[in-house]
Amino acid sequence: MEDHAGVGRERSATSELVQRIRARIRERELLPGEKLGSERALAESFGISRSDLRNALTVLESNHEIIRKIGRAGGVIVSDGRLERNINTVESLPTIARRQGMRVSSKVLRAVIAPASVSDVRLLRLPGEHPMIYDIMRLRYIEDQPLSLERSRLPAYVFPQFLTRDLTMPFYTMFERDYGVYPCDVDETLESVIGDERENELLQIDAETPLMRIHRIAYASDGRPFERATDVYIADRMRFTMHHSGYVRLSATQNMGKDADSANTVK
Repeated sequence: MEDHAGVGRERSATSELVQRIRARIRERELLPGEKLGSERALAESFGISRSDLRNALTVLESNHEIIRKIGRAGGVIVSDGRLERNINTVESLPTIARRQGMRVSSKVLRAVIAPASVSDVRLLRLPGEHPMIYDIMRLRYIEDQPLSLERSRLPAYVFPQFLTRDLTMPFYTMFERDYGVYPCDVDETLESVIGDERENELLQIDAETPLMRIHRIAYASDGRPFERATDVYIADRMRFTMHHSGYVRLSATQNMGKDADSANTVK
């Protein structure tokens, strides 16, 4: 009986601490991605042990309300359960998810070699009269829940025997390790769409569920395009970001004759 009472008190204390942490997040108006604090600082500010704090953090983490990161820049990070991805990134989705304390896995739906289309030849700058490409479609999961459909079209001559490899692994890792192709630049176009019947079925979503579609061309360090891809994400499971260091002047001639200070606009 005493054991049951002790367990009940511990659960009650954990539940109360969870509410206190949620209240602090609201009071500070912290946004997803902002740091709540380190475990040590939080335990001291609440006047509790770190073991008690960790019990509460486990509850919040299981509800995708926070993420715990390890390392110098780590700590307790506010979350809303969405995976955050930067536009025009050369990082693989599993790498992005792992840094945010999440896990991405893949299921291969199609992997064939096929004649390149007219647009493949143009966008991938394919040589020869009848170039071939690999056409690969994967379903991506985050924490075992469908996240996105990814279709990649790759020049077959750049990646010989690629279809014999484990296609559930991050492609960019294999490009670097096995073919010496180092992703350097990416051009991406983002648009809001409604999926077709097949996409909705694979993503296990209702019709009219908003999706975000990204069209991507990736370039190697030598400037050669090596991937043409289309990714379709469930919109409410993602957050897309972009960071700039300042304004880009559209025309230098517009500023000719002006003071140098006014010409060099800062962010």
